[in-house]
Amino acid sequence: MIKKVNILYTIPNFKTAGSQFVLLELYKRIDRTYFNPYVLVEKFPAIFPAEIPEEERLHIPEDAGKRKYINALATLLRAKDISIVHSWDYKSNSIEALACIKARVRYVYTKKNNAWSKRWLTKSILSGHVVYNNPEMKDRFFSHFLLKKKSSFIPHGVDTSVFTKLATDKKTNDFIIGCIGVIGENKNQLLVLKALGNLPKNVVLHCYGKEEERYRAALDSFIETNGLQDRVSFKGFVDNEDIPKVQATFNVLVLASKNEGLPLSILEAMACGVPVLSSNSGGGAMYLLQDHAGGFIFESEAELVSQLLQLYEHPELCTQLGAAGRKRVQEHFSIKKEVNAYKELYLSLLT
Repeated sequence: MIKKVNILYTIPNFKTAGSQFVLLELYKRIDRTYFNPYVLVEKFPAIFPAEIPEEERLHIPEDAGKRKYINALATLLRAKDISIVHSWDYKSNSIEALACIKARVRYVYTKKNNAWSKRWLTKSILSGHVVYNNPEMKDRFFSHFLLKKKSSFIPHGVDTSVFTKLATDKKTNDFIIGCIGVIGENKNQLLVLKALGNLPKNVVLHCYGKEEERYRAALDSFIETNGLQDRVSFKGFVDNEDIPKVQATFNVLVLASKNEGLPLSILEAMACGVPVLSSNSGGGAMYLLQDHAGGFIFESEAELVSQLLQLYEHPELCTQLGAAGRKRVQEHFSIKKEVNAYKELYLSLLT
C-alpha cells in the first residue's frame, strides 16, 4: 500500500490572487492515491472554494511578522506532517522557504511573472525546486549554475471539456473584440481603444474584468473624447465557469498587456476556438501562438489595426485560426498534462 504524502499549497487568498483558479484545478485533480493536499491562505480565510473541505483549509495571517510567520508555518508543517510545500504566492520574499528549511520540508514555488531581483534569486536558491511557466524564463532567470538543475518548465493547462467552442445565438452584425482581465494599466485596454477608432463602425469592444478606478476613468475620458460611447461596453467581472459562454460571443480575443507570463486567458480563448491577437508581452504569448496556431502577435497599434482588419474582412481566417488554436491546446496544454507534470515533479523530490 502506498503511503500518502501530505502536500501543502499556499496562496495569498482566494479573493484577489490571480493564480487561484490554476491552484484550485491542481488541488482538485492531484492523484489522491499518492497525495493528501492542504491549502493555506494569508488573508480572507472565510473565502475558500467549496471544493476544499474544512479539514484541508489552513490559515496563518500575513501580519504575523516575518519571524513569527516563519515559526508559525514551521510548526504547522510539523503538526500536519507536510512533506512538500508548493507556493503560488506572487511575492519575492523568502519567508516560506525559510520556514520549510526550519521544518526540513521540500519547498517548491511557481514563477508566474517577469519580475526579477536579488530577492527572487535568493528565494530561488533557498527553494528545493522552482517551476516557471514561460519558456523564456529559463535563460533570463534560471541559467545561474545554482538554479539550472532545480528548475523546470511546466506550462498552464486548461480543461478542454469545459473550455470548448459553444454555439451562440448572436443576433448582431457587430464584429466583437473581447478583452478579459483586470481593467488596468498593465492590461493596456487603452491601446485597443486607440485601434478601435481606426476600424469600421460595426467593430465593437466588450471588456470583462474587475476595474482599477483611476484607469477606468482614463478610459472613459478617451472614449468620450473620441466618440466611442456606442462601441465600447464594460461588462464587469465574469466567473470562471461562465468564460466559455462569454468567449462564444467574441469574434476575436485581444490581449494588449505590457507584461505577462504565460497568459491563461489566451489558452482559454484558444480552447474555445476563438482567434487571439496578443502583444509581445514577455514571450509567453509568442510561445502559445507559435506558427500562428491560434492567432497573431502584434508589436504596435498599427499592426493590431491591420490584423483586426484582416480578421474582419476574412471570417474564414477566424474559423481557421480558432480550429488551429483549439487543436494546439488539446495536444500541448491540457489540464491533464499540467497535473501529471506536477505529480512527477513531487515524486522526484521525495526520492
